[in-house]
Amino acid sequence: MTATIWILKGVIALIFTFTGIYKIFLPKAKLLAKGMKGLIDLDEKQIKIAGILEVLGAVGLIMPTLLNIYPILSAISAICLSLTMIVAGRINYKLKLSIIPNIVIFIICILIAFLELKNF
Repeated sequence: MTATIWILKGVIALIFTFTGIYKIFLPKAKLLAKGMKGLIDLDEKQIKIAGILEVLGAVGLIMPTLLNIYPILSAISAICLSLTMIVAGRINYKLKLSIIPNIVIFIICILIAFLELKNF
Protein backbone atom coordinates (compact mmCIF):
# COMPACT_ATOMS: atom_id res chain seq x y z
CA MET A 1 0.00 0.00 0.00
CA THR A 2 2.90 2.35 0.70
CA ALA A 3 4.10 2.08 -2.89
CA THR A 4 0.63 2.99 -4.14
CA ILE A 5 0.54 6.11 -1.98
CA TRP A 6 3.99 7.18 -3.18
CA ILE A 7 3.08 6.66 -6.84
CA LEU A 8 -0.14 8.66 -6.46
CA LYS A 9 1.65 11.40 -4.54
CA GLY A 10 4.42 11.53 -7.15
CA VAL A 11 1.98 11.87 -10.04
CA ILE A 12 -0.06 14.58 -8.32
CA ALA A 13 3.09 16.42 -7.14
CA LEU A 14 4.45 16.43 -10.70
CA ILE A 15 1.19 17.73 -12.13
CA PHE A 16 0.95 20.56 -9.60
CA THR A 17 4.66 21.38 -9.79
CA PHE A 18 4.67 21.73 -13.55
CA THR A 19 1.42 23.69 -13.76
CA GLY A 20 2.54 25.86 -10.85
CA ILE A 21 5.92 26.62 -12.42
CA TYR A 22 4.20 27.49 -15.69
CA LYS A 23 1.90 29.89 -13.85
CA ILE A 24 4.79 31.49 -11.98
CA PHE A 25 7.11 32.05 -14.92
CA LEU A 26 4.99 32.31 -18.08
CA PRO A 27 2.88 35.33 -19.02
CA LYS A 28 -0.89 34.96 -19.18
CA ALA A 29 -0.95 35.03 -22.99
CA LYS A 30 1.36 32.01 -23.23
CA LEU A 31 -0.64 30.12 -20.60
CA LEU A 32 -3.82 30.70 -22.56
CA ALA A 33 -2.05 29.59 -25.74
CA LYS A 34 -0.96 26.38 -23.94
CA GLY A 35 -4.61 25.56 -23.26
CA MET A 36 -5.10 26.90 -19.73
CA LYS A 37 -8.33 28.63 -20.74
CA GLY A 38 -9.64 28.66 -17.17
CA LEU A 39 -7.22 31.49 -16.38
CA ILE A 40 -8.91 33.93 -18.75
CA ASP A 41 -10.74 35.84 -16.00
CA LEU A 42 -7.73 36.02 -13.64
CA ASP A 43 -5.12 38.77 -13.66
CA GLU A 44 -1.35 38.15 -13.70
CA LYS A 45 -0.99 38.51 -9.91
CA GLN A 46 -3.74 35.98 -9.19
CA ILE A 47 -2.17 33.51 -11.62
CA LYS A 48 1.27 33.89 -9.98
CA ILE A 49 -0.23 33.37 -6.51
CA ALA A 50 -2.08 30.26 -7.71
CA GLY A 51 1.17 28.93 -9.17
CA ILE A 52 3.07 29.50 -5.93
CA LEU A 53 0.33 27.76 -3.94
CA GLU A 54 0.35 24.79 -6.31
CA VAL A 55 4.12 24.36 -5.99
CA LEU A 56 3.92 24.69 -2.18
CA GLY A 57 1.10 22.13 -2.14
CA ALA A 58 3.22 19.70 -4.17
CA VAL A 59 6.15 20.17 -1.79
CA GLY A 60 3.81 19.71 1.17
CA LEU A 61 2.54 16.50 -0.35
CA ILE A 62 5.98 14.88 -0.54
CA MET A 63 8.38 16.41 1.99
CA PRO A 64 6.67 15.74 5.35
CA THR A 65 6.41 12.02 4.68
CA LEU A 66 9.83 11.84 3.05
CA LEU A 67 11.51 13.55 6.01
CA ASN A 68 9.17 11.95 8.56
CA ILE A 69 8.48 15.36 10.08
CA TYR A 70 4.79 15.84 10.84
CA PRO A 71 3.63 13.38 8.16
CA ILE A 72 0.02 14.48 8.80
CA LEU A 73 0.90 17.56 6.73
CA SER A 74 0.94 15.39 3.61
CA ALA A 75 -2.71 14.55 4.15
CA ILE A 76 -3.51 18.21 4.80
CA SER A 77 -1.73 19.20 1.58
CA ALA A 78 -3.71 16.59 -0.35
CA ILE A 79 -6.95 18.00 1.05
CA CYS A 80 -5.90 21.56 0.15
CA LEU A 81 -4.98 20.50 -3.38
CA SER A 82 -8.35 18.78 -3.73
CA LEU A 83 -10.01 22.05 -2.72
CA THR A 84 -8.15 23.82 -5.52
CA MET A 85 -9.63 21.29 -7.91
CA ILE A 86 -13.12 22.22 -6.71
CA VAL A 87 -12.40 25.88 -7.48
CA ALA A 88 -10.77 25.04 -10.82
CA GLY A 89 -13.68 22.75 -11.73
CA ARG A 90 -16.18 25.46 -10.92
CA ILE A 91 -14.30 27.97 -13.09
CA ASN A 92 -14.03 25.46 -15.94
CA TYR A 93 -17.73 24.59 -15.66
CA LYS A 94 -18.67 28.27 -15.77
CA LEU A 95 -16.52 28.72 -18.89
CA LYS A 96 -18.04 25.55 -20.43
CA LEU A 97 -14.68 23.74 -20.39
CA SER A 98 -14.12 20.09 -19.48
CA ILE A 99 -14.12 19.34 -15.76
CA ILE A 100 -13.07 15.70 -16.14
CA PRO A 101 -9.37 16.38 -15.31
CA ASN A 102 -10.44 18.34 -12.24
CA ILE A 103 -12.63 15.47 -11.05
CA VAL A 104 -9.90 12.87 -11.59
CA ILE A 105 -7.27 14.92 -9.74
CA PHE A 106 -9.78 15.69 -6.97
CA ILE A 107 -10.51 11.98 -6.46
CA ILE A 108 -6.81 11.09 -6.40
CA CYS A 109 -6.08 13.86 -3.87
CA ILE A 110 -8.90 12.68 -1.62
CA LEU A 111 -7.65 9.09 -1.95
CA ILE A 112 -4.14 10.20 -0.97
CA ALA A 113 -5.50 12.06 2.06
CA PHE A 114 -7.59 9.05 3.08
CA LEU A 115 -4.69 6.61 2.75
CA GLU A 116 -2.31 8.97 4.58
CA LEU A 117 -4.76 9.43 7.46
CA LYS A 118 -5.41 5.68 7.56
CA ASN A 119 -1.65 5.07 8.00
CA PHE A 120 -1.41 7.82 10.60
